[in-house]
Amino acid sequence: MFFVVDPDKEVAPQHEALVWQRLWEMRDLTPISAVLPAVVSSPCPLLPDEAANAVLVATLTQVPGDSAWVPLEIDLAKYVRSDGSVRQALLDAALRGMVEEGERRHDEARWESATQDRDSWLNRRLSVFVRGWGDLVALRRADPASLETLHQLRELAAHVAGVLAESSRRLAERNGYCPALDVAGARVLQHGREMNARWRRAVVDNALRHRNLLTLSPWDVFPRHEPADSRYANLLSVLNCANSVSFHRDVDICHWNVKEFKSFYDRVSAILRRNSDLPVVAEQV
Repeated sequence: MFFVVDPDKEVAPQHEALVWQRLWEMRDLTPISAVLPAVVSSPCPLLPDEAANAVLVATLTQVPGDSAWVPLEIDLAKYVRSDGSVRQALLDAALRGMVEEGERRHDEARWESATQDRDSWLNRRLSVFVRGWGDLVALRRADPASLETLHQLRELAAHVAGVLAESSRRLAERNGYCPALDVAGARVLQHGREMNARWRRAVVDNALRHRNLLTLSPWDVFPRHEPADSRYANLLSVLNCANSVSFHRDVDICHWNVKEFKSFYDRVSAILRRNSDLPVVAEQV
């Protein structure tokens, strides 16, 4: 069961307080979970955002209804040396392997419905769930409240997203880009020969094999094997790099209270709302 909490919806203060109190009390009663209004985006700037109105139960990732996803998971902690530095070459190779594996699984999958089967062909969606962001900060003994720590984490997240996108781009060159680009382009091509040529150039420059790639969870900004320290919430803007958001949580928050619980969701909501307000389709096309 999933409760969608929309901070923008006007409700009576006493009703809002009651809802958050109930969510707090049920926080560890799986499979009950609170999620927020969200979209899934694409690293390809030619494809628009989509409303995430369903949940991929296996990973608690918010996705469009009846969409077909290949979920994969990678743990950053496995690629960190004892001094906290990242084994970059090994991590990059593992990320590229994830994209290759996701492509193979799409080819071999037997989906539950014709709608999902078509979505698999059309969008080739991957959910590469990269975990361990808070663990990495803890291993480095870095200050989670520091702007420098946030900068380093976002830099790594951008690198991860870039490696995934480049791997997808290479597969597009080999196997063809995801057909969703042709669907998006059909509306552009109605505007004449010049726009047609500009769109084709944009596709050559930006086309990917997979519409979606990187999944992050806001709960993963906390180290997983210790009680959640609220200072780590300062790292939440790493979510800006995600194409889809999971609300999977395995960090202990039993020492929080309902006010801290709500405050955390408010901060996540502000980031997701800002992401969904960004223009997606490149205006220069």
